[in-house]
Amino acid sequence: MTAAATTRRPLWTWIPVYGFLAAVALLALAPTAWVMLSSFKTGNQIFTGEGLWPDPFTLQGFTDVFTQIHLHRYLFNTLIYAVFGTLGALTAAYLAAYPLARYAFAGRNALVALFSLALALPLVGLATPVFFVVRELGLFDSRIGMVVFYAALQFPFTFVVLRAFLVSTPPELEEAAMMDGAGYFTTMFRVVLPLTRPALATVSVVAFVNIWNEFFFANLLLVSQENQNVQLALAGFKSQFGFNVTGAVTGATLVMLVPVVLFLLLQRHVIAGLTAGAVK
Repeated sequence: MTAAATTRRPLWTWIPVYGFLAAVALLALAPTAWVMLSSFKTGNQIFTGEGLWPDPFTLQGFTDVFTQIHLHRYLFNTLIYAVFGTLGALTAAYLAAYPLARYAFAGRNALVALFSLALALPLVGLATPVFFVVRELGLFDSRIGMVVFYAALQFPFTFVVLRAFLVSTPPELEEAAMMDGAGYFTTMFRVVLPLTRPALATVSVVAFVNIWNEFFFANLLLVSQENQNVQLALAGFKSQFGFNVTGAVTGATLVMLVPVVLFLLLQRHVIAGLTAGAVK
């Protein structure tokens, strides 16, 4: 009998552990499941709480979100902010993380500390300076202004994760590429960038979801309806049309689907990025 066989726990001892994990998962998923099922209910059934399953089954909520507030317009705006804001944060963070992870120069530690400390700043405290800076730059109530702001907002987290990943990556491939005549940018984009795919996927999903669900700064920096994101649209749904709870939960369901689909598409890379370096 091997040592592994003698120390292996009986299967029945894992029942409480997996039972607890299953209970936690159900508690976490229960609100989401309720919202999604409620999108097919009538308003009266939601308010009275009669049963979990829709009875009668109705698509009125989906009709309301596309005819009353034209949710597709706000979804398009939010997609622009999330996609280009994430790309901007990734580009800036990667260009900053690579030299700060690979080269030693005066002030490197100070720059790393400065970028990292940005994560500790309370977002609410940034409201006043962000408002005046965006206004002075002529970017107030504009799509390009929101893209630039969201890229800057997601930069610190993206930088910290990418630099930590690059520090844990051995530099031998880069040294070999440079010996073969590869320049700085060739090495950075053609050799190192493919190796950082798990980390890029992880920070991309996190940054995208953060921008997709952002409400506070969108409410601060956007005025016109044609530039508003979907979170502002859902808030306006309640104020403009009273207590149309069916439309509200239907809009929330549609908004939730995009991050879920994104994670399912990138889950393999995200999990690899989260566990990278765990055995180093």
